[in-house]
Amino acid sequence: MKSKIYIVLFAIIFTQVGFSQEKDTNGDFKQYSSSLFESEQNSLFVVSTMTDKLNQVQLNQNKVNIQQIGAYNVINATVNSDNSNLFMTQNGNNNSIDLIKDTPELNQSISQTGNGNTISDLTYYTNYKVNMELNQNGNNQNIQNIGTNSLSREMKISQTGNGTSIIIINQ
Repeated sequence: MKSKIYIVLFAIIFTQVGFSQEKDTNGDFKQYSSSLFESEQNSLFVVSTMTDKLNQVQLNQNKVNIQQIGAYNVINATVNSDNSNLFMTQNGNNNSIDLIKDTPELNQSISQTGNGNTISDLTYYTNYKVNMELNQNGNNQNIQNIGTNSLSREMKISQTGNGTSIIIINQ
């Protein structure tokens, strides 16, 4: 008799465990599922992965804006940066910009208004985040900036007049 009680008790306990394992933990989620989203866990993982990628794309952006009005204006730009915002404007004739930047982050604005102006800005490698502004208003002006250091990474140069020249060497 005791063995029959144990068998019935054993059957009741394991029947309860069997029913509890069959319970659907996803609830209403099944109506939206597909082979990609087999469970709520998988879909949340996929969505969180996509969100991480979207945030990376938004953080790492490179923007270049060039506006040239006039004749024979030239821009040669080579930029190696994870994040860059580069704005270059030339309004006049025979202006030139030579730009080489290799920096983790670059925010730079270059503006030339007049004729025959030249800017040469060369930084082959730096660990600094560069935030520079170079402006020329006038004719036949020249700016040469070579390298970037802790002092020049936030540099702003405004050059006005005719026939002036600035040479900066950063080490």
